[in-house]
Amino acid sequence: MDTMEQMRDVLSRSNYESLSSSMTDFIKEYIQKLIADILTYVNTDISVGQIELVPEYYLNKELSQEITGIPSAYSAMDAPENVLISFAAQYSKEDVNEYDLLVKESLLDFLNLHNGLFVVQLSKLNICELNLAAPKQNGAFLMTSPATGDITVIPVTFPYGTIRFLLCELDGSRS
Repeated sequence: MDTMEQMRDVLSRSNYESLSSSMTDFIKEYIQKLIADILTYVNTDISVGQIELVPEYYLNKELSQEITGIPSAYSAMDAPENVLISFAAQYSKEDVNEYDLLVKESLLDFLNLHNGLFVVQLSKLNICELNLAAPKQNGAFLMTSPATGDITVIPVTFPYGTIRFLLCELDGSRS
């Protein structure tokens, strides 16, 4: 089974299809690319939980990156430290066991890799041209959605726990 088939299989076991009519094409493409990138670069033993659309989300740690252009978006990831450490260890193939600079940089590197591949894909498909701001890492942060949309929460479960990937489309036409 290739990565695209795996991605479709993982998403078919979630509420992605039933929610897709509430999402823009941008968000649907983002979710599909996110799952494909996790399967390719991190772990094939994953599942996607109930995707939610929420007006706000409290991040314990801000691990984020802004996608700029039209549409613009804010992307982030959130999980307990032990889950973030395990994810960083798998992605970086380094032996890490504490939430330190290497773990934070590995997490931001994955977010930057995924977002970079996503914007390149949109460009190749002649959908839109986007740029990326530098990834950032701060303390706790309350993410709120603009009046035009919601924050899409994509919970991805690994053998060691769940990471919530977040995407908030900031502007652009709803489709």
